[in-house]
Amino acid sequence: MTERAARRTRWSRGRVRALAWATGLATFLTGIGVLGASPMPEQTRPRTGPGRDARPRVIVRRITRRVVIVEPAESAPVTYIPAPTTSSSSSSSSSPGGSGGGSAAPPTGGS
Repeated sequence: MTERAARRTRWSRGRVRALAWATGLATFLTGIGVLGASPMPEQTRPRTGPGRDARPRVIVRRITRRVVIVEPAESAPVTYIPAPTTSSSSSSSSSPGGSGGGSAAPPTGGS
C-alpha cells in the first residue's frame, strides 16, 4: 500500500493535434458517406421536350415612375373673427320650453 500507482505520461501537443485532425476527417467523411448512400428523390414532374422544364417562365417587368415636385399653391389669407360670448346667468324662474339657461332638455311632446 505504500507504492504509488504509475503515473501516465501526457501526450505531446503534436500527438493531440494529429488525433483531433484524424477525428475531424473521419466525421466529415462519415457525413459524406451517409449522404452518398441515401436514395435520390424522385422527380415529380416529367420533362417535356428536349432539355425543357415544364415550369412556367419568369417574366421580369421593370416599371419606371417619374416623380415631379411642384411648389405648393399659396392659400388665401385667413381672417379670424372672434365669436360673441354670452353670459350664462342661472335663473330659477325659467319656464320649461323657454329661452332661459340652455341646460334644460327639450320637451318630448308626450301626453
